[in-house]
Amino acid sequence: MSVVKSSFTRTALVAALAVSTASGAMVLGTSSAHAASSVGGSINTSEVMSRANDWLARDIPYNQGSYATDVTGTKSYRQDCSGFVSMAWHLSNSENTDSLDNRALTTRVALSDLKPGDALDNDPGDGSIKGSGHIILFDHWVNKAAGQFAYIDEVNPTLNVRAGVTYLTGDRNGNIAGHPASEYFGLRYNKLVADTQNPAPVSAPGAITAAVTSDNTAHVGIVGSDGSLWSTDAAYGGTGWSGNWGKLDGSALKALTSVTVGDVVHVYALGSTGKVFTKDADYNTGYWTTGWAEVPGGATGAQALTASATGNTVHLQTVGSDGALYTTDANYGGTGWSGAWTKLDGSGLKALTSATVGNVVHVYALGSTGKVFTKDADYNTGQWTTGWTEVPGGATGAQALTASATGNTVHLQTIGSDGALYTTDAAYGGTGWSNNWTKLDGSGLKAVTSTVTGNTMHIYAIGSTGKVFTKDADYNTGQWSTGWTEVPGGAQA
Repeated sequence: MSVVKSSFTRTALVAALAVSTASGAMVLGTSSAHAASSVGGSINTSEVMSRANDWLARDIPYNQGSYATDVTGTKSYRQDCSGFVSMAWHLSNSENTDSLDNRALTTRVALSDLKPGDALDNDPGDGSIKGSGHIILFDHWVNKAAGQFAYIDEVNPTLNVRAGVTYLTGDRNGNIAGHPASEYFGLRYNKLVADTQNPAPVSAPGAITAAVTSDNTAHVGIVGSDGSLWSTDAAYGGTGWSGNWGKLDGSALKALTSVTVGDVVHVYALGSTGKVFTKDADYNTGYWTTGWAEVPGGATGAQALTASATGNTVHLQTVGSDGALYTTDANYGGTGWSGAWTKLDGSGLKALTSATVGNVVHVYALGSTGKVFTKDADYNTGQWTTGWTEVPGGATGAQALTASATGNTVHLQTIGSDGALYTTDAAYGGTGWSNNWTKLDGSGLKAVTSTVTGNTMHIYAIGSTGKVFTKDADYNTGQWSTGWTEVPGGAQA
């Protein structure tokens, strides 16, 4: 049983470094910058959706008598349904539902052929605007065979801008966004350019990460073969996957981890020389920080990293070039980074993950032979456990690992030497470790991460060709989903 539901999520984000100076911000779409197009010029699909999501993130109210700026802050558009689509397409004027249906501007397309960035219009385009005219921006197919799709529109003064999911045949009343479904037709902006670039495969172990914000949206990041950070989102319990990978920035990145504090996702990466860098996505306001800031303390030669949070403090660990564990902390919204890396212990460590239960951070590491070890940091007492304890069950040859918690139980997964997924659990404060590793499925897996929404754990893994897959464990029912589902967006070799 799969608990993944296809859904739409906001991809326009914001970031503010709470503990170091931030200069500027970059909107996340599937393009690397928000101002790639010019007014009235060609625009790619990802930028259209990024611009649309900016108004969604800012909750621009519906008002036919008012104008709001686009994401660049330099161009304003009327705050109604057609003004919203005009803004998303970066048109020179705020058109109306009739003037958008103009062959000099758009082409009619079959509703079954809609693509991200297209629109559904119910104005006949005969020169006289219908009193019930409305237009919505098509986001992506949720279930094309069933005619189910996600959209964004600026709907009315009560609901304002919103994201929705419906069917080509409409809801139970036969309506799409409150207007008869039978009256809609598809429109494609003549200067809309389809995105062609997708992330190439990820080869470095650990080069995938995921974190969840309070709206139950998982934000998944990978390192592409170009060494940059790429990101996609899944709104679990909502409208599902965004359906595309947004390229951010970076070069020669080789490992990732991330953690959420408030509704800000803090991403950490290792650069080519093993320095540690960070950038943030603030899902309250909709922006990523521009560029990467080096984590203070002068770390170099790091081989792996993991991050967990207690309250507003992030605890970041790395494996150093000597194979030992190092740690530093950032109190976001408070005193910031500690400014130093503390060496703990260990030798020959090659991969890390961590999970928080209560105020205790549980760190797990792979040793040189692929055995799995653990040690804890109790932030009630300020003490780390002495030494490392082998996780029961006799695992050897593990290649990668991830951990997430539901309640007081940590769920620990590894990729075995056979490329399959294995799992074990520890009920902290209860019965402890299950004392065995259960083999699940998969082959050729080479990197893995996990996160939790509600009582469901979501696993993400990179396959042998660089495609990204997911499977779920529902701890309400005790069931894993059968098989692996490819994450939409076309990440592949």
